[in-house]
Amino acid sequence: MSRPRSKEGWVVLGAGLAGLSTAYHAGPRTPVFEAGARPGGNCVTDQVKGYAFDRSGHLLHLRTDYVSAWMKKLLPGRLARHQRDARVHLLGHEVRYPIQGNLYGLPAGVKAEGLHDYLRAAAHPSKQRPENFQEWARRQYGEKLNRLFFQPYNRKLWTVDPSRLTLEWMGAYVPQPQLERVIRGAFADMPAGGGYNASFWYPRQGGIHCLAQALAKNVPGIRLQAGAAGIDIRRRTVDIKGHGRVPWKRLVSTLPLPVLVSMLGQKPRAVAAAARRLRANSVVVVNLGIARPTLHPAHWLYFPEEKFSFYRVGFPANFGRVAPAGCSSLYAEVAVPQGTAWNRKKKIARQVRHDLLAAGILLPGDKVQVEHLQYLPYAYVIFDQEYASARKTILTFLEKVGILSLGRWGHWEYSAMEDALLAGKKAAEEYI
Repeated sequence: MSRPRSKEGWVVLGAGLAGLSTAYHAGPRTPVFEAGARPGGNCVTDQVKGYAFDRSGHLLHLRTDYVSAWMKKLLPGRLARHQRDARVHLLGHEVRYPIQGNLYGLPAGVKAEGLHDYLRAAAHPSKQRPENFQEWARRQYGEKLNRLFFQPYNRKLWTVDPSRLTLEWMGAYVPQPQLERVIRGAFADMPAGGGYNASFWYPRQGGIHCLAQALAKNVPGIRLQAGAAGIDIRRRTVDIKGHGRVPWKRLVSTLPLPVLVSMLGQKPRAVAAAARRLRANSVVVVNLGIARPTLHPAHWLYFPEEKFSFYRVGFPANFGRVAPAGCSSLYAEVAVPQGTAWNRKKKIARQVRHDLLAAGILLPGDKVQVEHLQYLPYAYVIFDQEYASARKTILTFLEKVGILSLGRWGHWEYSAMEDALLAGKKAAEEYI
């Protein structure tokens, strides 16, 4: 796993996983400028009174031999592998995830109707391509499952109606079990499986931040609290807080795509207009540290029903040592339209506690030792009808002027941590 000599003239904006990986593979002298006080982007962990709170669920789903070997080298003996135990909380019951292959836990009448609609949809497939995600889910899984899970859950997650979502984001992120599995999963409690996250790796203790820290130790060119303020394409310079104008031959940006476009001093009107067409949501993460050793046996739960404010609740103490002895923790994720959340954080946190009690996750006698709120201003890209053309317009222009935008937000995509790591490697190896 040799590393090349530094690529002269490269400058990286953002010390998230994609930026760190770029510099790691491009060479040790590659400068990385990060606006925050620590490297990692959203792959960081907040330490609060003995609890370790990641910035929402950050799990390693390793599919490639390269990244698997790389992680073992960076974090020898510090990662543990887990088989996913994820469930869907629905109608007062819990069924294994993905629900389309695990109807067993639902009430008999609901299960029968869901299976009937699924089989009817499978027997009469449409030859026309569905125009949106809602139509796809209805055709794929039938009306009952669409109304019970796919429609409400995805509306809650994306903060827009699923009829406005295209199919570009799906890929491996929507499990599609075989028909035999669907039928068997309706009549027996089947082992978990399916989807890109059927297993995952996580640090044995302390939270996910150790990954970014290990990467950062191999990237001496990091400059913290050094955010970019403006980019001059003609002169090929970037204004960096505390560092003045920094010249570049190739600029690698992992900043959110609209933020990057806003920094460009010279840009075509079409590019500025395209950036205004890009949409994303935000997420408020409510972390609780609780004086009870086990809150729930699962790794995380999905909540499609509108009566619950959160779309997912995770239990990180079930896959790593992140809480004091005899205690546990959880994170509840609430998606909101971008720019509307942080001033409502206390109200959101109160509603989350109320809903956790209603769901039976919190008990009336539980002692909440810590409440720690986090805000992700960019959480999920919204794949609406404007997405593809707007994104293409911007990325094509950036490539022409020598700027490579990558990572989940730089490339404006739905991707996992391994994808960010591989994007940085690819950038360093393929671009000159």
